[in-house]
Amino acid sequence: MHDSAGQPHMKSWSEAGNDEEARAFAKPADHEKKLTGTGSASGSDSFVVVRSPGVPIPLIVCSPHSGRNYTAEFLARSRLPLDALRSGEDFHVDTLIATAPQYGATLLCATFPRVVCDVNRASLDLDPRMIENGDESLFSPSERGRAGLGSVPGVVSGGRQVYGRKLSMDETAARLRLFWHPYHAMLKKLIDEMRAEYGFCLVLDMHSMPPGIDGTKADIVIGDRFGSSSKPVFVQALGKSLLALSFSVARNHPFAGGFITSHYGCPEENVSVIQLEMSRALYMCARPGGGYGLNPRFAGKISQIIADMARCVREQQEVGCTVSDRVIQAGRMYP
Repeated sequence: MHDSAGQPHMKSWSEAGNDEEARAFAKPADHEKKLTGTGSASGSDSFVVVRSPGVPIPLIVCSPHSGRNYTAEFLARSRLPLDALRSGEDFHVDTLIATAPQYGATLLCATFPRVVCDVNRASLDLDPRMIENGDESLFSPSERGRAGLGSVPGVVSGGRQVYGRKLSMDETAARLRLFWHPYHAMLKKLIDEMRAEYGFCLVLDMHSMPPGIDGTKADIVIGDRFGSSSKPVFVQALGKSLLALSFSVARNHPFAGGFITSHYGCPEENVSVIQLEMSRALYMCARPGGGYGLNPRFAGKISQIIADMARCVREQQEVGCTVSDRVIQAGRMYP
């Protein structure tokens, strides 16, 4: 089965989003609860790290876009209401993946909103037109950056302008200094530690997407930069896990992975990074009194996916990634 762009799909999952019990789930307290974990937690003003309470493994599970700490200063600076600013959030993805430390993984979650700083873009991917006296030579904007979707976003969904006036260079530099650089320093530190201790590392970069974006019919999109950011054994294991849970899955369309996947994914140096995009329609449940809750069945499935990937990582610790890669290259590559 293929989508309109000819990308491979797995069988569809019709259960999610239609269950009345799931839609009625989640009291207001659940929606607003902080990230929780059973391991040891640490962090800064920009992120939280939760390490495993048991035997750790070289698996990092990240959520760079689910932060929701909107400061009064930022809200006063913006020309948009809070609900519009929140439209770019990966709604409670940090809550969905909070069980990761139970399986030996290390959890890394940004606490700042994506609209404040987007760490899945290169630091200098900025539109110089949104900055006072912005010098083109100081930045390296991509097409998305020029559209206002760089490391310091100028727009939210629908192209709505966040600010009524341009940002200063000082404001822009402060965003990168306070949010972008600390997040990436921690991610690099975790990767380097795991590769030094275990010889390899897998990063699952977790995101959410609006349903039907760019015509996709998939529930979940696996992004591995068209095979360049991860060892095949991990992509195959992830696809197998999703199939077992009856998800409809696409690979690299419409999302092949952002800066985190392309920058850190280097399988030849034993660092594999996979981006996972989940349709918000599967787990955002409208409440009768307003707002949204989380579908508990979907949350359980995400926990199962993490458990499956943790098992795969442990297997690779035992047999070595190169052995499994030879098996995959022999003809069992997913999809």
